[in-house]
Amino acid sequence: MDVFAQTLVTGAIDCVIDFKLETYSSKMVTSEKKQWKSNDKSVIWGERQPLGSYEEMVMSASPSVGHNHRLRHLSERSCSGGSDNDFDSNDYLIKDSISRKRLYDLTQVLNSSFPDHDFTNANSEAFALVNYTDLSRLVDMKLETIVRDYHVRREELWGLIDEAIVPSDCQIYSFKSQFEDDPFTEDGCIWALAFIFYNKGLKRFVILTIRCLSKQAETSIEKIFPDFSEDETEQHEK
Repeated sequence: MDVFAQTLVTGAIDCVIDFKLETYSSKMVTSEKKQWKSNDKSVIWGERQPLGSYEEMVMSASPSVGHNHRLRHLSERSCSGGSDNDFDSNDYLIKDSISRKRLYDLTQVLNSSFPDHDFTNANSEAFALVNYTDLSRLVDMKLETIVRDYHVRREELWGLIDEAIVPSDCQIYSFKSQFEDDPFTEDGCIWALAFIFYNKGLKRFVILTIRCLSKQAETSIEKIFPDFSEDETEQHEK
């Protein structure tokens, strides 16, 4: 995954790309949840929280992306069994709300991926269930505009994701930032996409994030943290 990320970075056109594709075990998230649960006895894990609009997420990412999905209460049957709180008694996925349990899982995956930020209090409406076909279409469209010869690399990206998580067996959530100081809205971030895949059978999460940053932002960072490696080399030579 790191090798693929580097190919995107080196192929960036007039921008800086920050790309992450990371895997997390649900067991790790569960252990953190137990610690939080012990400190807050009032949490009702099965309580439903409203999800955000998938349509709004897609349109905010790119108004030119079309879709015909109306995400309301019920949709496809679960591929991995309906024993958790995000499925109804008939094993259908509930698409307009999320359990407190799942919301906590998603925020902890974000916290693990971006340890310098805290997403624990993110509102449930920052997340929306998404369709894999539309997700891949949106990602491809965005990367084609900023990565040189992306059409040559796209199959590798989706192959890596399929190998890591098996999207056809997943619930997939988008994340739309609601903060002013997180990595998706910080100065210099032109646009950002964030998706979390959950495969219950594999007990695994995969997070995919792409940030398109301005070159000015990279220059600003270099001014704050200059590269002294050349100076050190010269001192050693002397």
